[in-house]
Amino acid sequence: MVISSEDVQKIKNFTKDVKDTNKTVRSVNDLNLAIKDFEYSAYEVEKENCSLKSQLEQQTETINRLTDTISDKDETINNLQADKEELKGQLHKFKEFWRSLLKRFQEMIGFNNDEKYKYVSDDLYRNGIFDDNDNEIANDVTRKVKTVDEINNSKNNRKRNNNTRF
Repeated sequence: MVISSEDVQKIKNFTKDVKDTNKTVRSVNDLNLAIKDFEYSAYEVEKENCSLKSQLEQQTETINRLTDTISDKDETINNLQADKEELKGQLHKFKEFWRSLLKRFQEMIGFNNDEKYKYVSDDLYRNGIFDDNDNEIANDVTRKVKTVDEINNSKNNRKRNNNTRF
């Protein structure tokens, strides 16, 4: 059988088309592999994104809890500072009372030479209410007991005297 040149050309063209189609199929296959790689990468990125979102939510919850704890601690500190100031005031009043008491004992023992006060002073010392210093102050008229107001007035007078010298 004889093949015409036209048929030969058709066969050549067909072969060329088959080769082109094979190249296209290979390109499509390569493209499919690239798409699958991209889809896998996108899946991995999405998984990591979900993990990071979860971590962020946990850290946000932790920050909120810590913020609440700090607020509670700040409130406690403020309350303790207020209590401290109140106790300072009470201590100041007690110290003033104690100085007044020692001053009164000193006056009664020293100026009136009253043995009843000396007896009470010694009793307070024996029972641990007066320490050595308090007992000595109460019984020694040469040690002048001053109240806080007297001490402050004395300091103010010294300051005024120092300021007038210059």
